[in-house]
Amino acid sequence: MIPLLIGSFLGLVALGGTIAIAMLLSAIVYVAAGGRAEWTTLALKVVTGLDSFPLLAVPFFILAGDLMNHAGITDALADLSAAIVGRIRGGLAHVNVVTGMLMAGISGSASADSAALTSVFVPAMEQAGYPRPFAAALSASAGAIGPIIPPSIFMVIFGALGNVSVGRLFLGGAVPGVLMGVSLMIYAYAVARRRGYGAMKECISVLGFLRRLRAAAFPLLIPVIIIGGIVGGVVTPTEAGVLGVAAILVVGTLITRRLSLSGIMAALRSTVYTLGAVMFIVGAANIFAWILGLERMGEQLSRFLLSVTSSPLVMLVLINLILLVLGCLLDALAMLIVLTPILVPVVVSLGIDPVHFGVVMVLNLTIGLLTPPFGVVMFISSAIARVSIPEFVAEGWPMILGLIIVLFLCVFAPGLVLALPRALMP
Repeated sequence: MIPLLIGSFLGLVALGGTIAIAMLLSAIVYVAAGGRAEWTTLALKVVTGLDSFPLLAVPFFILAGDLMNHAGITDALADLSAAIVGRIRGGLAHVNVVTGMLMAGISGSASADSAALTSVFVPAMEQAGYPRPFAAALSASAGAIGPIIPPSIFMVIFGALGNVSVGRLFLGGAVPGVLMGVSLMIYAYAVARRRGYGAMKECISVLGFLRRLRAAAFPLLIPVIIIGGIVGGVVTPTEAGVLGVAAILVVGTLITRRLSLSGIMAALRSTVYTLGAVMFIVGAANIFAWILGLERMGEQLSRFLLSVTSSPLVMLVLINLILLVLGCLLDALAMLIVLTPILVPVVVSLGIDPVHFGVVMVLNLTIGLLTPPFGVVMFISSAIARVSIPEFVAEGWPMILGLIIVLFLCVFAPGLVLALPRALMP
């Protein structure tokens, strides 16, 4: 029955169906054809797949990202970034990347971060002489740092499914996230030299820098509250998400004073739409993964992978190459939900640290958000910037290549991922 399940899923995707719909309908085809599942079980598995306390963190991190975009926090972080890196050649591009890194410490959502960065920086970069496709691709790539630098929605889901400490995953993503930003800044600098883009002309005094730092101080405290609370064992990831939302509400209403009631309502509406889509994918993917478990697909795949190699390093490289290919074709969240329960036992049996694997897997799937033909972040930034997908890809592929280099750097040097978790959460 597995060929029928996989075949119907791939056929529906090829016909243009969304990943979640394709998973759900292929599960229905499986049951209708006499599979081992019952009709009543399908609905039950949707509910049980969402009945998870760690998953309660997801709506709060999504809401944090939406509130951030209405609270003036993006502008405050952009002003501080301009004061730090604006004088480097290609200054506005560097400001874009650094702002994305700072925002990643608040929302944990690639979609929210990319939308905010594209809206703010594409018009400004175009006015400064940068092509719109380059600005859109850079904004999307900087926004993709969101799921890596803690907090991270993807890491919360991986931790829940793989029974891995979310706090250790958060800490493990810090250094790779910074490396992603550095790789984008190196490429932006090279492009600026080749195309003649200059530094930002604005000259900022020490007093001006201190003013901008003060304006961004409270937003920068938000990730400290979230990560510090989790690492210190004071709060769970779900409670940390609530604290993050509360902190943004305080900053937006009392500090920046740009978060109005209408802005809060708009953020809540956006969160409901996004959460509905996310949870629909989670529910459908849970059914799909459960059927794969019934058919012992996980055991078969595990035996196959272990028959190919018993080397931990070769296994990591092999899995990442497969994920890079699948990331171009399938939804990142759906793959995370379906593959995590299958792959975690395989890597653990070879002595690979699950935190190392989790961060690398999330980084890999995040790169898939930027790649055609189904990259969600690619579509978001292209739509907001009003550039075509071919234009986006033409400017963005070197950035994606740089992120892939960072990915394999983390594969071959696990200390980049594990140093902070071992030091702060031994």
